[in-house]
Amino acid sequence: MLSLSRKRWLEPPAEEPAAAALVAALGVSPVLARLLARRGLQDPDQARFFLQADTEKLHDPFLMRGMDTAVERLVRAIESGEKFAVYGDYDVDGVTAAALMVHFFRELDCPISWYLPDRLEEGYGVNTEGLRRLHAAGHTLVITADCGITAVSEVAAAREWGLDVIITDHHQVGPEGLPQALAVLNPHQPDCRYPYRFLSGVGIVFKLAAGVRRRLYEKGWDPARLPNLKQHLDLFALGTIADLAPLTGENHVLSVHGLEVMRTSKKPGLVALKNVAGCTGSIDAFAIGFGLGPRLNAAGRMGKADRGLHLLLAEHPEEALRLAKELDAVNTERRETQNWVLEEAEYLLEREVDLEEERVIVLGSKNFHPGVIGIVASKLVEKYHRPTVLIALDNGTGKGSARSIPAFNLHRALGECAEHLLQFGGHACAAGLTIEAGRVDSLRAALNAVGRRVLKDEDLVPEIAIDAALELGDLDWEFYGEVRRLEPFGPLNPAPVFLTRGVQAGKRRVIGKDGTHIRFTASSGRARVEVIGFRLAPLFDGLPEEAPLDIVYQLHRNDFSGPAKLELKLLDARPAL
Repeated sequence: MLSLSRKRWLEPPAEEPAAAALVAALGVSPVLARLLARRGLQDPDQARFFLQADTEKLHDPFLMRGMDTAVERLVRAIESGEKFAVYGDYDVDGVTAAALMVHFFRELDCPISWYLPDRLEEGYGVNTEGLRRLHAAGHTLVITADCGITAVSEVAAAREWGLDVIITDHHQVGPEGLPQALAVLNPHQPDCRYPYRFLSGVGIVFKLAAGVRRRLYEKGWDPARLPNLKQHLDLFALGTIADLAPLTGENHVLSVHGLEVMRTSKKPGLVALKNVAGCTGSIDAFAIGFGLGPRLNAAGRMGKADRGLHLLLAEHPEEALRLAKELDAVNTERRETQNWVLEEAEYLLEREVDLEEERVIVLGSKNFHPGVIGIVASKLVEKYHRPTVLIALDNGTGKGSARSIPAFNLHRALGECAEHLLQFGGHACAAGLTIEAGRVDSLRAALNAVGRRVLKDEDLVPEIAIDAALELGDLDWEFYGEVRRLEPFGPLNPAPVFLTRGVQAGKRRVIGKDGTHIRFTASSGRARVEVIGFRLAPLFDGLPEEAPLDIVYQLHRNDFSGPAKLELKLLDARPAL
């Protein structure tokens, strides 16, 4: 039975065998043990590491393939006073990775420069002209940040000029194999024995900085001269959470500490960014995902990524506030552009795509802005639950962004369709590509051939995975506190979803300027809890108020107007079974 929003609910098993062992080993409640087990943390040691977030138990950076070579080369550059540069990417992960590296080497009094490509003029990743400019300016070494894993020909050209390149990247290795760089730091490369494979770009840079710091300490440097890396975990948390990296393992542990650092960060740029975003109190993953991250990402999307990096490197509050206000204005421009691109995509989808036949949405248009098509693709995936590729066409070529659903591995699918592409890269759930304008239709046909083979009918029905079934009487502040021990929430560590059956939804009220939100009091026996459903009001049209409901929700702390109260954020509902 599908729900009011036409979704399939994946209800939890009656028992979670591993949960009992976690209760015994860790002394946690049965519900918290169940939540840990359902997130793959069934081993007590792994679960303890997750909950305690002990930075003393992080993995040795030198377990990463290429780390020894990269660190030795950087130490030599530091000691000889060479001129070297960081080559970043224009999204939040790339900008924070570049900023962390610049902060680190500046604190070592090293002459480091930086280079960010222009998204609209140069496109994604390392390009030969950018490396040529750095070499011509006298740099002898370049470290990439969140890019470069597919730059095979570009790195080969740099080697011919005598320019050393160290690649730090977390994207998948391309079909051409690894660039022949001096060193490649990427847990996804073959024969890398680093235990945690999901570090973000800024995470790999953090590990590189930790390796350099340790080697300098071993060489007898005065510890007082060595940077305190903990103070830069604010950049780690910002880049990792905004990039939607899995918040498991080391990403979880370092993000926990990074959010603490961010709340009290003295970096003028972060102080100003929090100010303009209205995130002046407690900073959590939501504040990054919907407040700080979009403003930095907007700079890159609209071809102004250097403003974001300038902000993160700003040394004076006045300069930082000016830059933050500029980013806020750019973000407004980005939202407006995104809205009309979404309208254009919906217009084309209605006329060019038969959703009964096509399992992958592929659209190309000269009216698409390349900086926002990734966001719009995500919105189409959310609405239609189909893998989606949007391609911005200009002067005979197209730059595309793709987003997917769990059952469709984008990187693998694009690999099968590589003959239709000039270039592609990314992950299972998100990717970028370059294509000749005349090949868009052939790409659509090829991807749909893969989709027909890979995707079953049930894969195209959106799902809600439920963690536990509860009674309303189970919900109190003590329980909320237990759930919060899993924060920050994000990919592979989602906010827990709960099911309560057979509640009465009394006094339903449609709220909001456009009348799309709904609020009601859920009751069961003596227990009563306020419920808020954002953009869910239309689902209740025609549903009798006296009809008992099964509801699926997340816990929500409401601090607005008055004392804090615990309420439920409604995700979906159905008539009680």
